[in-house]
Amino acid sequence: MQSFAQKIFQWLYLPGDTLNCQPQTRPQHLVTIKHIAQHLGVAASTVARALSQDKRISVATQAKVAQAAQELGYVAHSAARQMRSQRSGMVGLVIPDVLNAFYSTAAQAISQSFDEAGYQMVLCISEDKPETEMRQVRSLAEARVDGIVWVPCAKPLPPTMAWIQSIAHVQLIRKCPQIKSDWFGIDDVATTEQATQHLLTLGHRHIAYVGGPKSLSTGRDRLKGYTRAMQSAGANIDAQAVFCDAPDAVSGQRVMLQLLALQPRPTAVVVSTSRGTEGVLEALRLRSIAVPQDLSVVGFNDSSAMAWWGPGLTTMRMPVREVASASASHLIRALGQTKSAPAPTPGMVTHYPPTLMVRGSTTRAPNPLPRKSI
Repeated sequence: MQSFAQKIFQWLYLPGDTLNCQPQTRPQHLVTIKHIAQHLGVAASTVARALSQDKRISVATQAKVAQAAQELGYVAHSAARQMRSQRSGMVGLVIPDVLNAFYSTAAQAISQSFDEAGYQMVLCISEDKPETEMRQVRSLAEARVDGIVWVPCAKPLPPTMAWIQSIAHVQLIRKCPQIKSDWFGIDDVATTEQATQHLLTLGHRHIAYVGGPKSLSTGRDRLKGYTRAMQSAGANIDAQAVFCDAPDAVSGQRVMLQLLALQPRPTAVVVSTSRGTEGVLEALRLRSIAVPQDLSVVGFNDSSAMAWWGPGLTTMRMPVREVASASASHLIRALGQTKSAPAPTPGMVTHYPPTLMVRGSTTRAPNPLPRKSI
C-alpha cells in the first residue's frame, strides 16, 4: 500500500521521472462570471451586476452571488473592471523613510483611511533619492492609480513633477514650491520657535540647534523658528553650534559629539528631526552626559519611549496621525467628486500646531542671565 507521502509525490511529479523530478503541469482554470452564472442557474449579466452591487439587483441575490463567488474562488479581473469604471481602486503613498517613526505612523494612518474608503494603497519608499522617487511615481502613473499622497524629496526631477501633476494628489509634510497643489503639514516654524522659547524662559542663552537640510521646506522653516526665537530674545546665535545636516540617527550622533567638544559648550540644544533626536540621545549616553544637569535637551516628535527615557524627554509632540488622516480624507473626497462638479482651486495650505511636552530633560541654565522681554 502506498504511503500518503508517495501519493503526494506522484500527484506532484510525472510518473517514473524520479531523476529529473520535473513538476507535472496541470491546467489552471480561472473562475469566471460565466462559471458563477452556470453554478447558480442565472444569467451572466445578473452575476456581473450583482458583483458590482448594481441597485437593480436585489440584496438577497447579491448575497447569493457573493457567497457563490467566494466558494468557487472567483477573483475579479481588475484590468477589465478598471476599463469599465475608469478607476483602478488603487492609491499611492510616497514617503522618504519607513524607519522614521514620524513617517511610519503617517503611513499607518493613511493606509487605514484608504482601506476604510475601499482603496488599496501602494507604499513607495523614495529614500530621498530623486531618481528612485521618479521611478516610483512613474510606476504609479503606469498603474493608473487614482491618486497619490506625496512627501517630496528636496529636488524632484522634472519627469516626476510632470507625472505627479497628471494625477490627483496632495503634498504631505514637505512642500514642493514648483507645484501648486493642496498641502497638509505641521507648523514647522512654531515647533522650533516654541522649543527655543522654552529654553530661553529657563535662562539659557547658548542654545545649539540640530536639524535637517535647508534644501527641504521642513528644514528651512524649523531653522527659521529657532532663529526667530533667539533674535527676539536678543540671544547671540553661535554659528558653530548650528547644524542643518542631521536628518537621521547617525548624523545626529555625529553632530552631538561635535557640539560636546565646543568651548564653551552650549548649555542646551534644540533638535528638529525625529531620527536626529535618537542620535543626539545616543551620543549623550555614550559620553555619560547628565541631562539636564550638564545639558538641557528638547527633542522632536513624541512616543511612549520619550516619556520613559532618562528623566523624561522634553519634546515637541507632532499631530502626525491627524495630519496624515486629514490628507488622505481630503484626497478621498476629491476622488469622489463627479466630473460635473466644479474643481476646487489647488494650493490649499493646512497647518497643524505642535504641542510642547515639558518633562525632565530641561532645567534652568547655570547662572542664567536676565532675559530680554519678547
